[in-house]
Amino acid sequence: MKATARPAALEDSPESFWERFAQYAQTWPVSPEPLGSPVLEVLTPWGVLYLFDRGITPFSGGEASLLIHGQVVHWEAASEAPAIEHLGGGRYKVRGRVEALLDNRYFLLGLAGAGQENRLHLVLAGSRLPELGTPIQAHLAPPLMAFRSEVSR
Repeated sequence: MKATARPAALEDSPESFWERFAQYAQTWPVSPEPLGSPVLEVLTPWGVLYLFDRGITPFSGGEASLLIHGQVVHWEAASEAPAIEHLGGGRYKVRGRVEALLDNRYFLLGLAGAGQENRLHLVLAGSRLPELGTPIQAHLAPPLMAFRSEVSR
């Protein structure tokens, strides 16, 4: 029998993921959703993002501190122009600059806007990390996720 290596889990729990990366959370307006909906409509300067809610308690909308996380399927070097494109089915293509290498699996991608308040941060996980400061385009596996502090309700 051949042993198969299983990839390590990306998170232990939503709470531990939040605690680990909370410093990269940002506050965004969230549209009200039907009670029980797992999808948050987050209003950003880059357009509406449809994020899978990893919060424990139901959320009815308003301002929320969110940590946006995605898993990179693949990435390549790109132009400087930041962008985010919803490809349907929970898939996104993002273009921005690598602002921090967080460990051997995670990096912070920044999409710069007209001002600091328009900057969007994504905590991305990948098997191969880009170099710090590199502008990249990343194709993300569905779903793009939102972690939120339970105290931001």
